[in-house]
Amino acid sequence: MADRSRRRINIEGVLRFALEHQDAPAAGGEIAYQPISEDRRTWLRAALDFLSSAESEIDRLKACTEVLKKSEMKRKERNIDTYADSDEDKKLVLNALEEIIEIIDQIDNARDFCTIGGLKYVVNLIEEIKNNDIIIASCNVIATVTQNNPSCQDFAIRCKVIQPLLNLLQNSDVTEVKVKCVYALSGLIREHIKAQESFAENDGYSIIVRSLQVKAPKLRIKIAFLCKALCAHQPEIKDILLRVGFVDHLAVILQEPHNSYHEHVLSALVAITDNCAPAVEACRQSHLEFEKSLRSIKDQILSSPELRDSQQRYEYINDFIMVDAYLTSATGTFILRLDVYERLTISILTLLLTLSSSLVSIRSIKFFRRN
Repeated sequence: MADRSRRRINIEGVLRFALEHQDAPAAGGEIAYQPISEDRRTWLRAALDFLSSAESEIDRLKACTEVLKKSEMKRKERNIDTYADSDEDKKLVLNALEEIIEIIDQIDNARDFCTIGGLKYVVNLIEEIKNNDIIIASCNVIATVTQNNPSCQDFAIRCKVIQPLLNLLQNSDVTEVKVKCVYALSGLIREHIKAQESFAENDGYSIIVRSLQVKAPKLRIKIAFLCKALCAHQPEIKDILLRVGFVDHLAVILQEPHNSYHEHVLSALVAITDNCAPAVEACRQSHLEFEKSLRSIKDQILSSPELRDSQQRYEYINDFIMVDAYLTSATGTFILRLDVYERLTISILTLLLTLSSSLVSIRSIKFFRRN
């Protein structure tokens, strides 16, 4: 799919081609026509095809938006807030949303979609429709259109999409709906101050932290990823997360039997404790038994079937012996190959060091790959 910068380059290329390859007048003043080579013909055909297909993407977005508009008008006329599975309008709306997602992956197409008014109809679907399939597809559209796209994030804020997404996250009984709500919120608020302010005004941080209580791996991973990203780009958000009990909720999760999402939980904890003394103190609260949980995860990793009876397991045991050694050492080098277990190891090491001694500088530890 094409964006406008590529489209502009191709237009300039066509003009350049025409100017550079026009036939100069012969001595008698007549143009000496020459047959076009096959290479030139192929290039020109491809450029023209590209231009026509790029323009048609806007037409497709307009057509999909019209489908959403007409469907909304019908719902209001019939005074309904859901669709039966056999309802033809439901199929039309889902097909339109799927096609929109295919097109708006390009930034300029996403802007065009907002400009022609398509996003407001998607937001209305989230607010008005009680159908999980449509809600999930609508969240995918919002996530795609806003991700790394400040102008579309601005537009989404004006459409007041944050509150309905948070309402769904709180009230839906369907895990996939909750996951997609966090996905949409993540695309909307990351690296966007106004969106984060609106998120805070709507009690968003409390809502996503409480959502960690749902024992759903995908949901916990999405929330941990979002909070880690927010801590990295807006360190002041750490104070908000601490006030709503983020560290306490993560500590409770780490007390559960080892799960794949622990990697993401630990990574989020590393992010919030980095250069944040209040977060470190929160982790050191005795009732959380945080260090005990970290060492328990370490032991579970070492006894896992994936590492049992292998040279790799032997190497990991040595690595963890080094972790313990670091608890009483100020500097050193920790050698790792970085797969999922090793990323867990890094997180555990970093957190144990943070909790154990203020003399140890996390940044003094160097990580290398083993050949």
